[in-house]
Amino acid sequence: MAKKVKIKDTDYLFLSSYIHAKEPKLVGGARLDRMLEAKTPEDALKVLEECGWPASDGTGMENLERLLADRREAVFKDMSSLAPDPKIVDLFRLKYDYHNAKVLMKAAASGVDAEEILSESGRIPPKKLIEAVLEGNPGDLPRALAEAYADASDTLSRTSDPQIADFIMDRAYLDEYLSLANKTGSSFMKGYGVLLVDTANLRSVVRAYRMKKDAEFLRKALVSGGTVDAGQILSAYDSPADVLNVFKGTGLEKVLEEAERAMGGGRLTLFEKLCDEVLSEYMSRAKMESFSEKPLIRYLWAVEAEISAVRIIMAGHYNGLPAESIKERLRGI
Repeated sequence: MAKKVKIKDTDYLFLSSYIHAKEPKLVGGARLDRMLEAKTPEDALKVLEECGWPASDGTGMENLERLLADRREAVFKDMSSLAPDPKIVDLFRLKYDYHNAKVLMKAAASGVDAEEILSESGRIPPKKLIEAVLEGNPGDLPRALAEAYADASDTLSRTSDPQIADFIMDRAYLDEYLSLANKTGSSFMKGYGVLLVDTANLRSVVRAYRMKKDAEFLRKALVSGGTVDAGQILSAYDSPADVLNVFKGTGLEKVLEEAERAMGGGRLTLFEKLCDEVLSEYMSRAKMESFSEKPLIRYLWAVEAEISAVRIIMAGHYNGLPAESIKERLRGI
């Protein structure tokens, strides 16, 4: 067996310098404002070209999604080739594997072809995923994903309830995320994984209350591995005040007041925005440290935030929305 090579902080020195040189080209701040204020979608796209993005083949959301996908994949490949531990990049790729698996599961149940809408940003190429899940070769997939797909697909066929199938896939994603974060040895990514689970569980509580669902429904949605045990959440579920108190000490304190409003029928969008901001604030702690993995983590997160912001702004332009209306849809980016 090959001896495992221990990664030292200094191994990230070159990559940190490389990222530091690329960060000024990120689309953020003043550049996002220029995109917001652009008179036409074409003018907004020119801002991206100034940042080194390739020229768009045309306008419309289909062309935009292709442009965004190419941007993400180029960054992932670049960082994977340079990172001392590519598992850091795999943590960011992971959600696209589960997204693709969910798309294929629902497409198979509906008898439609979904290959064109699969993301290229996962660890597993879409064609290989299609062969594995639709042609009966699940053994070619990572075990966690293969088992989750089989369970969710069987549940969907028995119950015709896509929401329960989604719960299964989402739990599996977060379980694998925590496992992979542990394998990287990065305490920062472990901490983010725990916060991600806590946030997902709080969101499930709020949605369950809004839909007037019972504790059994919530049990299917809750994920293990967070600061708060799922059993504690379920035990307190009968009382809105009690169940929210359970989340004190998780880093979600600033969200709880808005969570209570959302549970009572208030604006869900503001609650969701505050949850996203908590995650963003955690990532903001990954300051430009040359001797750690944090600059890589921060850069990958920033690129994902950049892509989300560009999508929101361009979708607003294509739908003729005013700048202020588009800005409200940006989630603390």
